[in-house]
Amino acid sequence: MRKSLSGFTIVELLIVIVVVAILAAISLVTYSGVQERARVSSAQSFASQLIKRDFIDAQGIWNFNECSGTSVKNIAADAQGPLGIAGSYSWSNDTPNGTGCSLSLSGNAYITTALALSNTYYMKSIWFKTSASNGAMNLISDAVGGNNGTAFYLSSGRLSAGHNGSWNVVQSDQLVNDGKWHHGAIEFTQNSNGINGMFKLYLDGTLIKTHSSVALITSPSDPASIGAHGTGSGFVGQLDDPMILYR
Repeated sequence: MRKSLSGFTIVELLIVIVVVAILAAISLVTYSGVQERARVSSAQSFASQLIKRDFIDAQGIWNFNECSGTSVKNIAADAQGPLGIAGSYSWSNDTPNGTGCSLSLSGNAYITTALALSNTYYMKSIWFKTSASNGAMNLISDAVGGNNGTAFYLSSGRLSAGHNGSWNVVQSDQLVNDGKWHHGAIEFTQNSNGINGMFKLYLDGTLIKTHSSVALITSPSDPASIGAHGTGSGFVGQLDDPMILYR
């Protein structure tokens, strides 16, 4: 007697493989979407907590919700008055939370503040979005050029901070020039020895790097600038909700 053998044909196997591949692709896209929403949510929660915690003590908070004009208002409790915007810029409706406005900078725009940071404690935080790969793009740095003062910036796409010419004392491993909104913050606290301090670098609401022996600011009396270091190494992309706190 001849037995009849049954099995899958080549066509059936190919159909199964295609269906599995489609399901895997859908799952990957869904998972990536969940991850991205979680990242943005964490960053928004962290930024909101900073504003609520430090609003009374902060010397500078600018929400860029003017949406037009040539100056921005300091909404902090210790307001310093409107600041003029220098260079080439435009207003954008693209913001981290989908409301208000952000500033879109072309690399030569900046806002010079009257706020000089302290060697005792300071924090700088800001939302940023860029796809540029420029070597140095400043977020909130010293308004005076050269190697004195502070820098909080993107170094070849990595969030970085430092003092007095040593600009990459702390730096993210992750590239953040991916065309997405990110929130960055740098916190400096003077050590008990009084001769140096500690850096804490935050990205999207997560503490990512620390350094326990950071030199004090050589020129702490120099003011801070948003979007540039001095008038150079400007940011290319969008900025929103910068905050400066010191004591």
